[in-house]
Amino acid sequence: MVKLSTAPRGSARAPLPPCPLTGRPAKRMIHGVSAGVIADIWRLGQGVDVSALFKGVDRFTLYESDTGLVFFEPRIVGDGPFYNAYYSRWDVHTGLNNRVDERADFAMAAKFVPEGATVIDVGCGPGLFRRHLPHARFVGLDPYAADDVDDAVIRETLEVHAENNPSVYDVATAFHVIEHVPDPLSHVKRMARMLKPGGLLVLAAPLHPSPLTRIPNLPVNMPPHHVTWWNPSAFSALAREAGLEVVEATSLPASPHQGLILWMSKLLLSETDKAPAERYFGHRWAWHASLVLSYLAAKVAFRIRPLPKHSPDIDAFLVARKPAA
Repeated sequence: MVKLSTAPRGSARAPLPPCPLTGRPAKRMIHGVSAGVIADIWRLGQGVDVSALFKGVDRFTLYESDTGLVFFEPRIVGDGPFYNAYYSRWDVHTGLNNRVDERADFAMAAKFVPEGATVIDVGCGPGLFRRHLPHARFVGLDPYAADDVDDAVIRETLEVHAENNPSVYDVATAFHVIEHVPDPLSHVKRMARMLKPGGLLVLAAPLHPSPLTRIPNLPVNMPPHHVTWWNPSAFSALAREAGLEVVEATSLPASPHQGLILWMSKLLLSETDKAPAERYFGHRWAWHASLVLSYLAAKVAFRIRPLPKHSPDIDAFLVARKPAA
């Protein structure tokens, strides 16, 4: 078993971990960061204790694959107690619910859904994508769905549902889910299993590089929340490794619910370090202060104008087809 992230930074002997998509060694190490620093950022910035999740972990390291995927090692993801604590403290879903008709990822995905198709949305939450599909049959899949969601949402894991429902759906979607799972290739293979031959898989995830990755020490873009960072190149590789044909791999413009992040990026006093000394996380007082001040300023700006003018793209987007039988 390869032991990760234990050799001194820059050591020529330190083995590079395998890409989660191809299994080939990572192209490069970007940088490492103490697990204690990340835990402190979550505790002080979000009021969420992640120490139980990080037990036995001293350090996280960020790597880049030759596919363009950026990934953390180890990929420790949030559990039920973590998300209960996070969502109860921060009203995340209200922002997602507001102006859902203007979500660029939903609107783009709906264009690929044929009339009368059966669509399964993996990690659907309250099932917001359904509002974009008056012409199709919607099925939501989320083991943590709230009690008050409608009967179109099934409270079941992807593993169980994919095993019991092969070749059932015309389209399988997952919006801002893939960046949260430790094994994205297995996740997509399970989604593909549920598709009929010729069916479409649709994914959206935060884009790298983007305004999101300009913000240093941003808690939501680090473990245990985000453990992979995506772009069209990485999405294309994911589709190929899963045995799917790429139909479209692109980036998408921002939606109003993402305006707070865009304003924070625009109003930063200090941003992440660019190559060759690329760095996104660490204990720097300038970064901590910039994060707090940009957030406070962004809240004011967001109330005046949800999106800054000329906002750059912020999401990666994939459509891939399962081979016909």
